Amino acid sequence: MENLLQMAWPFILMGVIFYVMIYRPQKRDQKKRSEMLDSLKIGTNIVTIGGIYGTITKVQDDRIRIKVAKGVEIHIRKSAVGGVVTTAFDHGSTKPAEKKEDKKEAVKEAVKAEPEQPAEAPKAEAPAEEAKPEEGTGEEK
Repeated sequence: MENLLQMAWPFILMGVIFYVMIYRPQKRDQKKRSEMLDSLKIGTNIVTIGGIYGTITKVQDDRIRIKVAKGVEIHIRKSAVGGVVTTAFDHGSTKPAEKKEDKKEAVKEAVKAEPEQPAEAPKAEAPAEEAKPEEGTGEEK
């Protein structure tokens, strides 16, 4: 009996490590994803597992319809949802971008604010020595 226990404890230890390191985290992630898919509703911004961004316009049992552009809606399976996007990606809901001129002016001001550094003088190179013919090549002066 004691011999059997000595042989079995490494397998029991491997089983416990498997449960703690692999099975529990996978179940936790699976539960989190299931809750995310169940909480999808109209108006939610999502990204699919293929990288398509869209806004949910209709939710059915196993499918959803998302608007990806003005006048473009596609149907996808709920399982194809990669995640809920928390930042706005629609052009209408973001702040307007600065004009190019404003950006150029900001760069010019930043350059003016930097102190000028004196340029280093280039090092003078030593004059190249004249090539001397090798002995025995038949070249003479």
